Amino acid sequence: MDLQLYIRVLWRFRFLVLGGLILASALAFASIARIDPAHGAPYVKFRGSEKWASVSTLLVTEPDFPLGRSVFPEEVPPVSSDRPQTYAPKFAPSTRFVELANTYAEFVTGDAVREIMLRDGPIRGVVEATPLVASNNSDAPLPMIAIRGIAKTPKGASVVAQRATDAFELFLETQQDRRAIPPEQRAVLSQVREPSPATTVLLKGRSKTLPIVVFLTVMLAAIGLAFILENLRPRVRPVVDITGTQVTPSAVRARRSG
Repeated sequence: MDLQLYIRVLWRFRFLVLGGLILASALAFASIARIDPAHGAPYVKFRGSEKWASVSTLLVTEPDFPLGRSVFPEEVPPVSSDRPQTYAPKFAPSTRFVELANTYAEFVTGDAVREIMLRDGPIRGVVEATPLVASNNSDAPLPMIAIRGIAKTPKGASVVAQRATDAFELFLETQQDRRAIPPEQRAVLSQVREPSPATTVLLKGRSKTLPIVVFLTVMLAAIGLAFILENLRPRVRPVVDITGTQVTPSAVRARRSG
């Protein structure tokens, strides 16, 4: 590999290579963005879009915050009988709220909640909901729901997640009111984590494959054209004889003819 030869060829056709570099950069930029004149000034808009996710976490519990108690009290249920009365737990078992969390996760992405969200305008993103499990590698189910909003910007993702949370809370409260469920017997939703642009996570960035391919293709074409032109029009370098005198091609032809 004669590196000096390659450098000489590229330097000889430097304007061609420079033009290829400018063209390659321009086409690579055009493959990922476009200039959109807005409000009287050029404005760059990316062709592809990112995906950001923001999470809202809900705790499914009941009134009086039983999670704050170390011991659950028991009550004697009223009965009209001479038989001895038994004690009943005041609070529901934790497994009940794990079951509710699994069911509520399906409600969050259902049509009823979506209709409530649409009352505030179009939904610019996607809503996902999953019941949570413990993070200590035990995979134990928790009475909690993670509502995730996915959008093109961090702010948009947090807005979608919060709108879904508010809509589901309204849906559950409306259903409880329609069934006239007593307040002390209602399931309660407590938001333990609010979505925020500062805590969003980038799920998918803009692809860089296309601009890289475009840039390399144009540059290889420019360099290849430079070597093709070099082969078609090779530069003849002067030859130095044993006396140190440069011998030009015309001098060689004159010697041969003489």
